[in-house]
Amino acid sequence: MSLAAIIHGTPIWVWILLAFLLSRGIKAMNSGTAPLSKLAIVPVVFAVWGIAHLVTDPLTGWADAIVWVVCALAGVACGVFIASRTRFIVDPMANTVMLPGSMLPLALIVIVFATKFWLGVELATATSLAAVGTYMLISAAVSGAVAGMFAGRFLTYWRAMSARRVIQACSQSA
Repeated sequence: MSLAAIIHGTPIWVWILLAFLLSRGIKAMNSGTAPLSKLAIVPVVFAVWGIAHLVTDPLTGWADAIVWVVCALAGVACGVFIASRTRFIVDPMANTVMLPGSMLPLALIVIVFATKFWLGVELATATSLAAVGTYMLISAAVSGAVAGMFAGRFLTYWRAMSARRVIQACSQSA
């Protein structure tokens, strides 16, 4: 299958999603302040994308779902680990988080998109049931791990925000 046929056969929503995700990744390269709610968008997009694939693909089985959940949990742990070692400032009054610029979100977005795109092409052209099963497991693992990593980062910011609010409430009542 030619590259032109692959690009032409790709649904338009995939390119829209890529543009949106790239814009978020490029924006994350610069230091800035963002509302906590806005930082939840990318984790939600990746989680919904992964779960939707698990639910809607007729070839997905319990093994794929289990792999997704296990990799998502591992990803959360990794995301918490990475984010907790990043310097960020939370402002509970404005409900914002000030983050340093980082290439990590963009790198993760590009790697995951390229992997999922490659897997989509392989799944669409696979002729062996064994190959399809392997691709489905790889897809579930990658999707779960990345959704988990972004969720872990968000969880770290949310926990810091919550702790800061408790500290402020205690200091104001004292």
